Amino acid sequence: MSRCANTDPQRDSIFTKGPSDVLDHATSEIASGSKLGIDATKKIPGEGFKRPWPPLIKMDAAVKAKVEKLFGNPRL
Repeated sequence: MSRCANTDPQRDSIFTKGPSDVLDHATSEIASGSKLGIDATKKIPGEGFKRPWPPLIKMDAAVKAKVEKLFGNPRL
């Protein structure tokens, strides 16, 4: 069950800079890179989250049957 679509980038993400592998060629500086942290947990009123949590979206039977026909039943 994924709730990443229910995050607020301003509130729920953080960038941090720090040491990285010297062999990582994607960094802008040798041995120094950045990381991105995302809090995708369900928020509670004590964290300043005041609106109701959205309901989970579920596939209807026709869509589920079509997916299982295409890709098999992953629960087997």
